[in-house]
Amino acid sequence: MAEVMMHRSSYIDETSYDQDSEELAVTFADGATWKYIGVPRGIYTSFITSASKGRYFRAFIRDNYESEEV
Repeated sequence: MAEVMMHRSSYIDETSYDQDSEELAVTFADGATWKYIGVPRGIYTSFITSASKGRYFRAFIRDNYESEEV
């Protein structure tokens, strides 16, 4: 079951995380949605609790996991 979170961020609008498949979906402020594969639960938890979602995403997720636009 996916966990969906809405965010107040100028960069990210929404995230959805499926713990079973370790897939993170990120919907950006421009409306594009990307799926990131193999994201561990700990990385997702740190991401959604970070003070700056955009900064954390760029530093720890964007270029570190296989991704595709959905």
